Parts: sequence; C-alpha cells; structure tokens
Amino acid sequence: MKIKKLQIVGFKSFVDTTTVHFDHDITCVVGPNGCGKSNIVDAIKWCMGEQSPSRLRGKQMEDIIFSGAEGRGPHGFAEVTMTFDNRDGLAPAEYSDYAEIQVTRRLDRQGNSDYLINRTPVRLLDITNLFLGTGVGKRAYSIIEQGRIGFIVTSKPEDRRSMIEEAAGISKFKLSKRAAERKMDQTRQNLLRVTDIIGELERSLASLKRQAQKAERYKRYKKEMRDLDLWVASHRFLELRGQMGSVSARLSQASEDMQASRHALVASEASVEAERVALLQQGSEVERGQSHAYELDNSVRQLEGLIRQQQDRQAALIERKDLASRELRQLEEQRQGLHEEASTVRLSLGELEALEAETGELLADVQAELEIRKNAAEEAESKLQSARTDLAEGRARVAGAEAVLEGYDGRRSEVRARLERLQEELQALAAREVEFKQQRGELEARMHGLRSGKSETADRHAEIEASLASGKDALHRADAEVDSLREALAVTSSRLRSINEIHERFEGVGAGAQAVLTGYASAAGDSSRSGLVGLVADRLECAPEHVRALGAALGGALEYLLVNDTDSALRAADYLAREEKGRATFLPRSPTGAPRVVPQFPTGMGIVAPLLTLLRYSQTDDSWVRYLLFDVLVVDDLQTAARLHRDGFQGKLVTLDGQALLRDGAVVGGAKDESAAHLLRLKREIRELEELAASQRAALEQATAQQGGLRSSIAEGQAAIDSARVQAHDAELEILGSERDLRLVELELQRIEERRREIADTDGEGRAALSQVDVDEANSRRMLSEAQHVVTHTEEAVQVAESVLVERRRVVEEQLAKATEVKVAATQSRERADRERSVIGQLERAVAELDAREARLREDVAVADRDRGQAAGRILLHHGRLSETAHEAAMARQELSRQRADFDEAQTQLGISEASLKELRSSIDVQSTELNELTLRDREISLSLEHLEEQVQDKHRVELAYVLGDHHARPVPDAEVTARAEELQRLIDRMGEINLTAIEEYEENAQRYEYLTAQRRDLDDALNKLDKAIRQMNRESRALFREAFAAINERFKRIFPMLFRGGKAELRLTDPQDMLETGVEIIAQPPGKRLGSLELMSGGEKALTAVALIFAIFQYKPSPFCLLDEVDAPLDEANIGRFAETIQQMTDRSQFIIITHSKRTMEFADVLYGVTMEQPGVSKLVSVELRGEKRPLSQSVEAAE
Repeated sequence: MKIKKLQIVGFKSFVDTTTVHFDHDITCVVGPNGCGKSNIVDAIKWCMGEQSPSRLRGKQMEDIIFSGAEGRGPHGFAEVTMTFDNRDGLAPAEYSDYAEIQVTRRLDRQGNSDYLINRTPVRLLDITNLFLGTGVGKRAYSIIEQGRIGFIVTSKPEDRRSMIEEAAGISKFKLSKRAAERKMDQTRQNLLRVTDIIGELERSLASLKRQAQKAERYKRYKKEMRDLDLWVASHRFLELRGQMGSVSARLSQASEDMQASRHALVASEASVEAERVALLQQGSEVERGQSHAYELDNSVRQLEGLIRQQQDRQAALIERKDLASRELRQLEEQRQGLHEEASTVRLSLGELEALEAETGELLADVQAELEIRKNAAEEAESKLQSARTDLAEGRARVAGAEAVLEGYDGRRSEVRARLERLQEELQALAAREVEFKQQRGELEARMHGLRSGKSETADRHAEIEASLASGKDALHRADAEVDSLREALAVTSSRLRSINEIHERFEGVGAGAQAVLTGYASAAGDSSRSGLVGLVADRLECAPEHVRALGAALGGALEYLLVNDTDSALRAADYLAREEKGRATFLPRSPTGAPRVVPQFPTGMGIVAPLLTLLRYSQTDDSWVRYLLFDVLVVDDLQTAARLHRDGFQGKLVTLDGQALLRDGAVVGGAKDESAAHLLRLKREIRELEELAASQRAALEQATAQQGGLRSSIAEGQAAIDSARVQAHDAELEILGSERDLRLVELELQRIEERRREIADTDGEGRAALSQVDVDEANSRRMLSEAQHVVTHTEEAVQVAESVLVERRRVVEEQLAKATEVKVAATQSRERADRERSVIGQLERAVAELDAREARLREDVAVADRDRGQAAGRILLHHGRLSETAHEAAMARQELSRQRADFDEAQTQLGISEASLKELRSSIDVQSTELNELTLRDREISLSLEHLEEQVQDKHRVELAYVLGDHHARPVPDAEVTARAEELQRLIDRMGEINLTAIEEYEENAQRYEYLTAQRRDLDDALNKLDKAIRQMNRESRALFREAFAAINERFKRIFPMLFRGGKAELRLTDPQDMLETGVEIIAQPPGKRLGSLELMSGGEKALTAVALIFAIFQYKPSPFCLLDEVDAPLDEANIGRFAETIQQMTDRSQFIIITHSKRTMEFADVLYGVTMEQPGVSKLVSVELRGEKRPLSQSVEAAE
C-alpha cells in the first residue's frame, strides 16, 4: 500500500488544491524554515485519522483550516485525499479487489467531519482498521516526525514497546481485546442484574406458591361444599314434595265438604237472588236510562267539539299547503342555478384537462432540450479544464526557466567570491593557529568545572528518584483502592436498580393489588384523584429482627391497599370488577372502630414488647395501624404465647420467628414463611442500599482526591527528575563538545596545510566553472523563450474555452428556467382541474338533495288536499247528527223519572229476604276458614320448593331437577353431613381473601424464573467464551511479540555498528515474564565509549540510535512507505551519508518520503519537491526529477485557479 498521490486543499498553508505525486522510491521535500514542509506530514497524519490537535501543532481541530493571509481570505473547509497502490494486496479483505484505494477526510468550520474510502462515507473506525497490522498509521513506526527521534530514545520502555507491537501485527489484537473486555464488563453487569432478579423471583415465588396452594385448597373446599349442598338440597326437595302430597289430599276433602254446604246455600239464595235480580234489572233499567240520558248529553257536547276541531284542522291544512308551494318554487330556482353552475364548471374542466395534456408535452420537449444543453456545457467545461491544465504546466516551465536564469548571476558571483575567499583564507590560516592554542587552554579549564557540576547533579537525581519510587508505590495502592471502590459501587448500584424495578412492578403482591397500584393509579393521574395511599407494607418499618413478627401479625394484611376513605375503596373495587383484574382488600386511613387506647400488656420472662412500640410509621397512619395491631404482643416463642393465652390474655400473640397464637386460640406455625416478610425486607433493603451507595460514593470521591494529590506529587517529582536529567545531559553535552573541540583544535593545524593545497586546486576549478556558467545561461534563455511562446498560445485557448463555457452555461440556465416555468404551469393546471372535479361532485350531490326535498314537499301538498276534503265532509256529517241527538236526550229524561219510582219499591222487599239468608252464610264461613288454612299450607310448600330451586341456581348455577338423579339414591343427610358443611364454611371464611389468579401468576413467574435461569446460563457461557477469546489473543500476542522482538533485536545488533562504524547495541525487555506489558530498553555503546545511559549520548548519537531501531523494524516488517521529517537534522555529514545509503538499500521494499535540509540527503533522492511561499502564508510546490525517466525540469503541482 504505497502512496501514489496526495491531494490537499484548504489544509493549513496549502489553501489552493495541491497534488503531490509519489511515483519513485525516494522523494525529498525541501524548503526554508516556516514554508510549510511539515504541513505535508500533518496532512498525511490527519487524513489517516489523527484526532489530537496538539499532534497536528494546533490547539483545536479547526486550526488546520486555512485561516487567511495577506490578500487571501480564510478557507471554508480543509480536505486531504491520499491514493494508495494496493497491487500488493495488503488492504483488508473488503478492499483487496481494488488496485487503488482512495482515503479522504474533510472538515468544515461548522465542525462537520467526513471520512471516505473510495468516495464512500465510512467511520473513523473503518479508517483505523484499514491500516491495522500494516505498519502504516497515524502513530505507527512508518511516520517519524520532528522530535520523534529523540522521543524514541528517551521515552519510557512501555511507550517504546508500541513500535515493536505494530511491527509484530498485534495492534489489531489489542483493539479486539479491549472490545472483548468491554463486552465482558457489560455481560458481568447484566449477569448481576439477572442474578438479583432471580433472587427476588425466588422470594416472590414462595409467596405466590403459598397463595396458589391456598387457592387450590379454596377450590377443593368449594367443590366439596357444593356436593354437600346439592345432596342436602336434593333430599329437602324430596321431603317437601312428600308434604305437599299430604296437604293436597286434605285440601281436596275440605273442598268437597265446602261444596255440599254451598249447594244448600244455593237453594236459599235462589229466591233472594231472584228478587235481587229483579231489583238489579230495575236498577239497571234506571241506570241505563240515566246513562242513556247522560250519553246523549255528552254526545251533543262531543259533536260540537268535533265540529270545532275539524274547522281548525281545515285552516291548518290550507296554511301547510301554501308553505309547501312556496318552498317548491324556491327549490326549482335553486336547481336551475346549480345546473347552470355545473355546466360552467364542466366546460372549465375540459379546458384545464386539455391545457394539462398540452403542458405535459411541452415539459417533455423542454427537458429533452435541457439535457442537450447540459451535455454541451459539460463538454465545454472539460475542454476549459484541459486548457487550464496545459496553461499551468506551461507557466510552471516558464517559472522554472526564470528561476534557473536568476541563479546564473548568483552562481557567477558565487564562484568569483569563492576565489576571493580562498585568497583571504590563506591569510587567515596563520592567525587561526594562534587562536586554537589559546582555545585549548580555555577548554581544559572549562571541562574541569563541568565534571564537578555533573557529579552534584547525579547525587540530587538519585535522591529524587528514591522519593518518586515511594510516591509511585502509594499511587499504585490508591489506584487499586479507587478501582475496588468503583467496582463495589457498580455492584451496589446494579443491585439497587434491580430491587427498585421489582418494587416498582410490585412483584409478590396479589394480582388485584398490582392492578390497582399500576393501572388504576395511572388512570386516575394522581393520588388525590384516586384516593390511593399505597400498600400497608410500604407504610411500616421495623428492625430486621422484628420483620417476621410483623409479617405473622399482619399476614395477608400486608397487601391491603390503604385509601383515604370508603368512597375511594368503592371506586377502586369497581375498577377491579369492571376490568376483571382480580381482588384486593382496601383499608380506609381512619377505619370505623379503631381503638383509641392501647390495652395493658403483661410483662415478664419471654415477653419482648407490644408490636406497636417496635414500629416506625407516620403520625398520620396512627388510626389504621392501631386498628390492625392495637392488641398484638411480641414474645420469644410459642410456649410463652400459650402460657399468656391460658392466663387470660385476649390479644394476638406473635413470635420473633414468625409464628402466631390467634385470639380464638388458633395456632399459625410450622416452617418459616418468608413470603409475608418479603415486602417489608424489600423496602428496608432499598434504603440500606441507597445509604451504602452514598457512603461508597463519598469514599470514592475521597480516594479519587487522594489519588489526584499523589499524581500531582509524582508529576512534580518527575518534573524535578526531568530537570536534573536535562541538566546532566546538558553538562555531558558540553563536556563532549569540549572534548570534540579539543580534538578539532589538534586536527585543525594539520588541516591548514592540506587546505593550502586544496585552495590551489580549487582556484583552477573555479575559473573553469565561470566558463561553463556562460554556456548554461545561453541554453536556459533559449528554453525560456520556447516556454513563453507555448504559454501565450495556451492563454488564448483558455480565453476562447472560457467564453464558450460562459455562453453554454447561460443557455443551460435559460433552458432550466423555462423548464421550471413549464413545471409550475403543469402543476397549477393539475391542481385547478382537481378543484373543478371536486366542485362538480359537490354540485351533483346538492341537486340530488334538492330532488329528494321536492318529492317530499309534493307528497305533503297532496296529503294536505286529501285531508282538507275529508275534514269538510266530517263537518257536514257532525251537524246532522247533532240535531238528532238533542231530540233523543229530551225524551230520555222523561222515561228516567218513571223508572226510579218502580225501583224504590222493589228495594224494600229485598232487604227482608237478605236478613234470613245471613244466618246460613255464617255456618259456611267456618268451613271456608279451614279450607283457607290448607290452601295456605300448600302455597307455603310450593314457595319453599321454588326458593330451594332458586337458591341452588344462584349458588351453584345448576337446575336442581338436573342433579336429583345424582343424589336421591344417597342416604338422608345426617348431623355429620351438616357439621361437615359448617366446618367447610368456617374453613373458607377463615381463609380470608383468596387470590384465584395466583395459580396462573405462579405458573407465569415460574416460567419467567426458568427463562431468566437460562439467560444466566447463557451469560455465564458468554463470559467463558469471551475469557477464552481473550486468553487466545493473549497467547497469540505473546508469541507474535516474542518472535518480532527477537528478530528486530538481531537486526538492531547488526545495523547499529554499521551506522556507527563500530560499537554495539541491543534491546532488552524490562519484564521478560510478562510479554503482554513488558517495556523495551535500548542498551547502546557507541565506538570508543563505555556502556552507559542513553541520556548521556549526544544528539547525533541518539538520532543515529533511533534510526538504527527504525531500520531494524523496517527490515523485519517493511512498511509500504516511510515518512521521515528532518530525522537527519542532528547528524553530521558522514552519518548522513550512511543514513542515506541504508535508506537506498531498503527502497526495494518500502517507499521513502523525506523532509530535509541536508544536501547530502537530497543527492540520494529520485524526486525533489521544493516548498515556497511566493505569497506570505500560502505554500506552493515545485518539483524536480533527478533520476529515472525525466519529467519537465520544474513543475508546479495542480492548483485551483
């Protein structure tokens, strides 16, 4: 993956689009200080994903965008694109098929950042993964920028290890390992939460299991009770049927006797009845006469009323017909208007549809013409770009030729000045000999003082290092404590979240109570509207040792729902019944009958205290707490409870282990039941965990503060060590410099004679060089003339192409505007047509409504005409009948007076006959009383049978007649059956509230428990797999690091003496037993020196040592390219030569890009790029190809005009 091309725009000083080609093995970038050479290195690092602004020599990432210069405004974005040659197939599998890979990074001033691979948006992680394991990366050993050489030698062994890791190819393993460790942490947290939930489920399952078993017993009791009820009811039914038969027989006999007496009465009553009948007939005739007369008078009045009624109806019908006629005329006018409007709209719709079709055709034509114009504009733009490229190349040739011509005068002056300097140098040589002898004395005295100061600095350095080691040990312990506290806080927080979730879901509470606490309370919106206060268990607190006692005292009452008043309870109960969500018990905050005074409790051995004194609760809850627990006494055990009960204590007795002796003597005991205490413990555990988490946070903050203080102390100590090291290093450098100066003084006298001989030779060469300058200048002027002619011709071509492009773009814009207008017109036509269609639909519906209304009105007119004719006929008929009826009424009143006289006489005779009949009836009344008693008894038995059948129907939802066959053959129920039924009823009553949904809830929770248990197993398996994967990565990392270290060390041992012309060096591990964390030490002994600290080496020796290490890594695993930024700066001429030769030997495997000021290094380059600043603050490049196929001598890089 060698770099083929680098394109920069808006990045730091490279404001214009700048493209750098890397087509050769060694490319050197040169230029004066501050011209922007290192910005090329920063651009490459930034494009490869560097995120630290300080590593790009900035304070914030926006600093990399060109901020403006004299005559140039700031740029809006920075973009760098690197093109890699992937013919070697080093890229990851998803990019292995690409011969070239293009990586782009873009940043604008709004902070928007983009990463692209082959122009496809990607993540930063994808950029990082692209270079993993290749030796290429933003901080890999392939990029050595300014200052990095010294860092390689002086850095900590642990930091130096990263270079070996990158060469070993384990950086991707470390990345995968960190991801796996994060997954393990998340999995452990999930496992803790699942374990907490399973623990809570185990406790709630016990409660649900108890409730389910209680529900099963309840259903079993109810079934047995039903069987007994039906058995007793069947035999009671048969018994009543037998009694009913006996009473029916007696009733039949009494009826016969009564019938005989009545026959005797009939004969006596016959004559009386005849008289009564005659009287009745006469009375009837009188009544009929009276009624007839009354009826005739009433008929007269009715006929008069009917006549008035028909006359009123006739007038109303006439008015109704007039109203309908007027409305019909109005409807006809409206219909005509609607028809006219519909015709107008349909005509407009036809025109719009035609216009819509015409506009669509026109739009297609305009778009086709627009496409043709666009293609022509693109062709013109392509030609203009080609012409501009040719123009840029021509101008570059002119600039290069001008630059060369400008250099000839300088070269001529330089040669002449050199000749003059040589003469002056001959005169100065004698004077310098005297100066060197004087310098030797001064240097010897100075070296003596420096050695004394160095000894004192070494002693101070040792003292500071001892103090720093102690501080690091303390920091290590503080780090361990902080990690421990953080882990403990994470466990506590996870446990608290799990328990809070369980408490908020009200697990372990009956279904009815859960429904009220969740659904009902949420539907009401707030507690003031719902009247719900909460669970009884949530309102009470006690010490842990009293939890079981409180659970035994309250039992199921712990799940009671506390409400403000009875109305709130009724609303909540109605909600449960309506939603069919189960059952619950509601307790008002001020229950009726709550005791005001706590009774006197006994004291003595085995007695703990009244339960009320052991509780903590709000004063507002005092009323209902006393209601439930006013007489509950806590004792040590059941034996004490039994003794107190025998002594006459009438309250409820509970033990500390959760057993109870009730007021009626019933004992509740057995194995410990944790279900009742679960709700109490849950709330207490939440409070304890919150307190524990708060204390852990405080401890963590304190430990963190202590940790920060230790780090500050260590930083100060390290700074002191660094200062002492720098002082020692400076002293050593001065000593070495003085020694070198002494050697130079001795050698200088020998060089003076050699220099005299060289001056004579150089003088002849200089004079020959003057002649050659004249020849070269003539050739360059000819080349400049040719280049200027090409530029002039190319500029004319550019102007023509620009004018063509402007004209074609204008045509495209006109055509585009025309297309837009046509689109707008088409859209408007379509919208208007849709509106007209909607209007037509509305008009058609209005016409239909008018037609329906007209039909109803015409029908009303016809009905009114018919009814008016009928009313006129009835009026004539009623007038005729009125005259006849008035005459009949007068005749009837005369006949009535005669009939009343005859009736009075017959009534006197009947009174005498009835007195004799009264005595006979008295004897019949006695018989009637007996008959009524028998009839009443028969009715009572019938009602009892009906009531029995209804009772069975209501209670058991079955017809009694259907079950008689199942029980009539069984023996008659005795007292034992009745006692059993009563016992079953007492058992059911004593069970209290029954949660029939507990069976299903228990099964659901049991299934959830199994599911969570399976999840816990899966999480355990996942942890084991992750741990196994991490161990595997560790094994592979150790093996790869061990192999790479051994190979690089061997190469380092060979390369070091080659670069230093002697000496020896090697790499050592700080902790060979820990291949995953061990640091790497450099042990070096330059020729002629003792083995010592790297800090005492000179700058050049350090640089050459670092170069030896880099070359050793490259020989083991060559990186596709290597970027060296002024690495050769500390080296002298001889070392630079060896440095460059070594690079040249490695070009068959790697591509080298070197930023340098050294002419010696430049001599080995295939291509030179010169960075200039013709305009202040704006960098430009000029390239010169030195070997291989010749490109133009000078060439600027592509730049945006």
